[in-house]
Amino acid sequence: MIATKFYRMSGLCILIGAIAFVVHIVLRSLVTAGVEQTTFAQQGLWIPLNLLGAVGAALVIFGLPVLNARDRRSIGWLGWSGVLLITVAWMFFGLFLSLYSMLVVPWLADQAPTLVDASASLPATMLIAYITALVIEFVGCVLLAIPFIRNRVQPRWIGYLLPLATIWTVAGTLLAPSGPAANLAINLLSNMGPVLLMVALGYLGWQLWSADAPPKEARVRDAFPRGAGSA
Repeated sequence: MIATKFYRMSGLCILIGAIAFVVHIVLRSLVTAGVEQTTFAQQGLWIPLNLLGAVGAALVIFGLPVLNARDRRSIGWLGWSGVLLITVAWMFFGLFLSLYSMLVVPWLADQAPTLVDASASLPATMLIAYITALVIEFVGCVLLAIPFIRNRVQPRWIGYLLPLATIWTVAGTLLAPSGPAANLAINLLSNMGPVLLMVALGYLGWQLWSADAPPKEARVRDAFPRGAGSA
């Protein structure tokens, strides 16, 4: 019973975290479209938006290892390795970048605006970390996708969506290499990679949360035990 509740709580964490991060991505795309980076980083909504992203990413990271433990036999060692790699990559893409945007970027925009200007190049260490995390995420998505494509785990569309998410992240980086674009449509499209990944992981979280839910009859029985109310 305790394990079941823990699984359900972890699935709910993944689901809520994925929704929160998608909302963060969409709102951030709206806020940054057509605005100079030194300007939007000092807007009042910037810190709450990135805090939402950090919280969402943290919830997903918390729940993913439990998803792995729950379905280890179904997804096999390939899926197990994929979940682990996605978790590691998401510590950078989801948690670190959100915290960096929330805590560091506003200070840089105020004290050293040339470092956050669209024309500024990324530091070598940040570029290496980004590419490394991207490779780790891609390998993790491919490994986790294999059990779904082989029909060992359902639904099968998850197996196609996971690698597509990383490919779209690369395409989005090429589409807007200098950061947020002036065009809202391009800005949204360039950020669709993480959204697709959150859709896939959020659905798996929903499966984990709902699969171990007690049947309706049991919930009714627990709410109204036999003999309750009798004198």
